[in-house]
Amino acid sequence: MKKFFKYTGIAFLAVLAVTALWVINLLIQPYDNIRIYWSLGAEPEVLITDDFTYRDLNKNQQLDIYEDVRQPAAMRVEDLLSQMTLEEKAGQMMHPAITIKPDLALLAFHFAMGRVDIDAAEVFDKHISHFNFYGKPTPLEIAEKLNELQKIAARTRLGIPLTISSDPLHEAASGGIAAFSVKGFSGWPSQLGFAASRDIDLVKRFGEIAAAEYRAVGLRTALHPMADLATEPRWPRNFGTFGSNAELSAQLTSAYMLGFQGASLGPESVMTMVKHFPGGGPQELGLDPHLPSGKRQIYPGDNFDYHVKPFKMAIDNGLRVIMPYYGIPIDQTDENVAMGFNKAILTDLLRDDLGFTGVVCTDWGIVSSRAWGVEGLSVRERYKKSIDAGVDQYGGESDPEHIVDLVNTGELSMERINQSVRRLLLNKFELGLFEAALVDEQAIPVLVKTPEYVAAGLKAQRKSIVLLNNKMADALALPITRDTKIFVDGLDPEQAKALGQVVNSAEQADVIIFYLPTIFNGNQDPGSDKFIDKLLSSILPDSNLAFNAEVLNKAQAYSEIATLITVVDLNRPAILTELNQLSHGLIGTFGVYDSVLFEMIFGQFSPQGKLPFEIPSSMSAVRAQQEDMPDDSVGPTFTFGHGLSY
Repeated sequence: MKKFFKYTGIAFLAVLAVTALWVINLLIQPYDNIRIYWSLGAEPEVLITDDFTYRDLNKNQQLDIYEDVRQPAAMRVEDLLSQMTLEEKAGQMMHPAITIKPDLALLAFHFAMGRVDIDAAEVFDKHISHFNFYGKPTPLEIAEKLNELQKIAARTRLGIPLTISSDPLHEAASGGIAAFSVKGFSGWPSQLGFAASRDIDLVKRFGEIAAAEYRAVGLRTALHPMADLATEPRWPRNFGTFGSNAELSAQLTSAYMLGFQGASLGPESVMTMVKHFPGGGPQELGLDPHLPSGKRQIYPGDNFDYHVKPFKMAIDNGLRVIMPYYGIPIDQTDENVAMGFNKAILTDLLRDDLGFTGVVCTDWGIVSSRAWGVEGLSVRERYKKSIDAGVDQYGGESDPEHIVDLVNTGELSMERINQSVRRLLLNKFELGLFEAALVDEQAIPVLVKTPEYVAAGLKAQRKSIVLLNNKMADALALPITRDTKIFVDGLDPEQAKALGQVVNSAEQADVIIFYLPTIFNGNQDPGSDKFIDKLLSSILPDSNLAFNAEVLNKAQAYSEIATLITVVDLNRPAILTELNQLSHGLIGTFGVYDSVLFEMIFGQFSPQGKLPFEIPSSMSAVRAQQEDMPDDSVGPTFTFGHGLSY
């Protein structure tokens, strides 16, 4: 009961804090909008010189090299760089968030990440031109907001267009805190679902379709895929990976990237930001590094290089932006500091050994709040150390004045800042943003969620489902026939009525379908008494992968009444030993529509999926395995690659 009141109190205070900040923002933003409107320059004119049409971005009535699409991108970068002030350069190195129609939970998360929506002021006052979108709007609402911001950017001194990024938006059923579902887009399984499908071509096709829908609304950077490996089953972010196998993850990461970007970066590309270098899977005890309790990445199996393999293939195939993780690679380099402050990781390994030449963008908030290993440094000192380590851009941060001050005092050179800004601008030019930053709002209905895209997403969902067990004393439990009476617990029974006879109670049923969502028991220990850490800890799960007695007792009761088909969403591994014993049929999913699941249960298609990681037999087996080693628990209930068919 004490724990209940504790977390209820935290949630209440969080709601009050978010509400207060939002009200303040609503009062301030109209003033900012008026001030900005009267301070902005004119809209760029479209001019003609020697029969060549161009946009006069800097409003000087002449054709500059950076305005000339005929010139090589590298030359355009140098011309623009030569015209930029230090303040304008420093602004390019920030990558904060914007929200569009957030719900209360997202507002709380947004606040916990240190952000309140003040986007227009940041474009004008701080010269920021990279933003990360959060929210739950329609595709049209996304496009309208981003077009509005692009118009503001076009009226700034140099007319530098915005690059807008997003976490995954295409999941049929959201698998975790950094993967979302926009209803106006086509619906697909999670990354683990793609790994379960084992279909490289399908992953590439997803990238092409998702990129087309992103482009339609003005999103040009994907903050995905995750190339991390699910070697530690307790880690909450396993849901966003391609599983535990480095070779499979490498192939799927590169196919995903190729689908989004194409063979080379261009106006039809959406840039991928592969994360979290050099692999965030080996978290000590599976604890999440958003919190102080999870700041350590450990390698008891001496398996560091295994986690780098997917990133190496991505780099070799044209990766343009990479995101290092929060954690500290304990005793792997000459100092135990987090990846974003670690020169041995970002310069020696990433640039010198692996040959990466693109942008290094930090994970969100590493300077302002999650500076593991350098907590004793000031914010200003953290910026210097991370830039010296090899960082080009800061996710979730919006205070470029520290970088300006470091250059003015001689602690950072202008050439070092130019080096980062060069990389950032090159991507903007090659994406074609200087020529066409706005999207056609009227065309959105025919560009997103087309019948072709929807059908492809449904195909991927079907291929992702894993049949784990199918047993009866005298016959197989699955598939079931249309005349079977079914009772549904945890899914939408309306989705099954077109296929079979749905009854109102378990006692009336021949078959009971029992659905269990991804296991997110409890709350992670925050590792500190700070309000923000406590708030985040209420979002993140603890390390327990076992279902509680209430769930197991219900399954036991159901199994004694009728044939029990248990469905478990496995966007995080779960202990299935008891459920496997109680269930006549056991199914693993990775984010699919209820209708697709019922199709499989009624035999409309045969399951093909294979597990992307092993399923441990007990929590004692989980605790005995090593964080950096794949699929190494003793006596797993199901092994990597397991999957049955009809």
